[in-house]
Order: sequence, then C-alpha cells, then structure tokens
Amino acid sequence: MNIELVQQLKQQQILAPQMILSMDVLLLTNQELEARIDKEFIENPALEIAEKTSDEPGSERDTSPPEREGSGIFEHIESFQNLPRPEYRIRRRASDDFDRQEALQNLEGTPPGLREHLMQQLRVLELPEKVMGIAEFIINDVDERGYLLHPVQSLRESFDGTATDEEFQLALDSVRALDPAGVGAESLQECLALQLKRDCQSYPLEMAILENYVEDLRQNKIPKIAKELGKTVDDIKDALEIIAMLDPYPGREYSNRPSHYIRPDVVVVDKSGSFHVTVRDQDLPKLRINETCKKLLAEHRKNREIAGFLKKKIDSAHWLIQAVRQRHMTIKEIAECIVEYQKDFMHNGPENLKAMKMQTIADLVGVHISTISRAAKGKYIETPHGIFELKYFFTGGVERADGEVESRRNVYRQISEIIDNEDKRRPLSDTAIARKLRGQGLDIARRTVTKYRDQEGIPPSRLRKQF
Repeated sequence: MNIELVQQLKQQQILAPQMILSMDVLLLTNQELEARIDKEFIENPALEIAEKTSDEPGSERDTSPPEREGSGIFEHIESFQNLPRPEYRIRRRASDDFDRQEALQNLEGTPPGLREHLMQQLRVLELPEKVMGIAEFIINDVDERGYLLHPVQSLRESFDGTATDEEFQLALDSVRALDPAGVGAESLQECLALQLKRDCQSYPLEMAILENYVEDLRQNKIPKIAKELGKTVDDIKDALEIIAMLDPYPGREYSNRPSHYIRPDVVVVDKSGSFHVTVRDQDLPKLRINETCKKLLAEHRKNREIAGFLKKKIDSAHWLIQAVRQRHMTIKEIAECIVEYQKDFMHNGPENLKAMKMQTIADLVGVHISTISRAAKGKYIETPHGIFELKYFFTGGVERADGEVESRRNVYRQISEIIDNEDKRRPLSDTAIARKLRGQGLDIARRTVTKYRDQEGIPPSRLRKQF
C-alpha cells in the first residue's frame, strides 16, 4: 500500500441553498408557509414583516416585536463595536386587550371527551368506595370508540387479591350501564348486544344473529342463517334492519378532536365564460429586508466578522422572499394550465374530467415533473363545482373506441352508476360490467373493472345480492 497524491477532474451537480429553499417552500401549504415565515421572522432580524393597516388600504407598518429570538445578534455586534441597536415597537390600539378578552369569552368551550362524560355519570351513582375505584379504572381503559383497550379478564387480574369477583362485576356492569349505550364492550358483537339489551323490548332473533352468525353475516349468507334459525329470509332481513340502526362506535360522538377545515390555495372564478385563476395567499405576511441591517452592513464592511454575520442573515431573508414569490408564480402557472386543460370540467362538472398526467402539465409549464408533484401536494383548488385537491385532476384513463382517453374517475363513476341501477336480486358480475362498459365504447378488461371496483370500496356481486 502506497500513499500518493492524485489529481482528478469530474463534473458534479450541486443544488444551491436557494434552490433547496425554493423546493421546500413550494411543497408547503399556505398554513405551513405562514408558520415557516413566522419561524424565520423570529430567528432572523434581517427579515421584516409589513402589514396593511385596516384604516388605510395599501399603507404599511412595521410589526416587529420588541424582543425576539435572534435580536441577540445586535448585542453580539455591540460586543465588538458598541453599535446602537435599533428599537422595535408594536403599535397597538388601546382596545386590543379588551378585544382579545371579548373574543375569548365568545369562543365555544371544548366539549368533554368520552371519559370525562362517563366519569361525570359515575360520580352520581351510589357505589361502594372500592367499586367506585374499580369503575374509574375501567373507564380509563375505554378508548375513543367506546371499547375496552384490554380484555375483561386482563382487567380483572389487575385486582387479584384486592377485590372480589362480585365487586369487579358490579363495577363493570355499572360502567356498561352508563350513556352512551354499548360503552365498555370488548368487541363489536358485544357492543351491539349491549345496546339491544338496553332497550325495553326483547330481541331474541337479533341477539341470536349477533352471537352466532356474524361471520355468515359478513359473507351475506342470509339463506343459511334463516335455515339454521328456522326463520324466513324476510324475518332475517327485518332483524338486520334493526341491527343496522345500532351504533358500532358509541363513543365517537364525544370525540373532542378539533375539526380541520380546508382553505383552498387556488380559486377559480367564472367570469362570463372565462376562468380567472387566483392564488389565495393574501393572508400571508408581506416580507421585506430590514433597513437597519442594510445600514449596519454598509457601515461595517471592513469588520469581516460583523459584515459576514449580517450578510448571511440578509441573504437568508432575501432567499425566503424570492422563494415565496417563485412559489406564487409556479402555483399560478400550474393552476392556469390545469384549468385550461380541464375546461370541460370547469364548464360542466366532474363527469367531464379528462385524463391528464403530471408530465403533460410539466411540459406545458416548462418545468420538471417533480415540480408539479411538489406544487400539487396538499394544495386545494376551489372551482365552480366545488373544492378539490389539485392531485384530483391528475388521473390516468381507459382508451375509448374512438381513440380518446376516458379519465379513470369517470370510469369509477360509470361503474358505480351501473351497479346502482342493477337488479339487486341478480347483481352483475365484473365480467358483465366490463361487457356493458365496452358497449358504451370503453376498451376495458374484466380485471380492470375488478381493480377499480375494489378501489371504490364496492363489494363483489356475491355480497351485493339481496335475498
């Protein structure tokens, strides 16, 4: 083995920090970008946010906080040259605090979750102290659906030597007697059975089906269930209607998870038959470079450490501003190409959606397909026919007899329509559906129908049959 010095020439592509930032910003939704800007604003004193005042449209004002993370860099600079640090002030109205308190008072309180709801009912019951403790333990084992997380036997073993079987059973029965009906069950069958038992009427047939024929029920073996129970098919169908009225997840209505609302990133407006595309980012703060940092950089260019630090912060702020602008232009160009390509959809609705690939839009915009993928991810577009995810418009298709390509989503719709209109006593097989579609001019195979039907969550003909 020898140690030697070798000179080598090679060509290598390296992404500049600006390009990496632009790609990252393009991937973000409006809400995520707003959070990213807030984070950069806190960390970078060279970045400034200017907002329009409510009383003078178009006018701007500084909203920099008096202190923020990163403002310590001015202290860092002072340690070198005792430079004056600019003061930041927030101009707040005197009524701001009052408005904030009034807004908080008008907010709706968070509804109690399932466990809190059960605990409130439990405290009203007159139970022995030990039984009350066991019941609270059981409630803490209930998940958001209303089911027990662990088997009853496992819970019982937790109290071996400290509670009798009678005490544990009393606690379990007390929990299962609380509202909503069906809470505290181990399985779906037990949950539905608890709801039937809560009713004043008697349901022997429904209980028998739940206890012994759940698997046959999943496979739609109605005649077999009727034969073994000595009932008619109509009797079984009546019983299934009652079972279908029960709630499989009784705790769901007490879920206190916050609702997530979709805010479209792009809005399409029909103006006399011409579609106008707007990128909805007006809520994003307007960014600019801090003038004080520019002055400090000009005054202290000879100090390499201070100048280098300030230049790095100013460049970072400038790159973010450029990335936000580039994101706006890229999303708008892509949305305009999608709207132009999908004019039939915009005019007449989803049934006129054309098959469209990302590569098609990438060629029209003049960017790489990965840019289209980043821009479309997590973004929503508001059209005259509703709000859709941008990726909704990118779909493959099936070739028609006339050479045109029918979008996959339209094929989904046609399969659903055929199944909706079939004779439920003699449901169509996938082969028969494919034959009907070919009669409508679609060149489609049986296995493709099966694939699309499964993707839409439509059961096969055997499970769709009604007796």
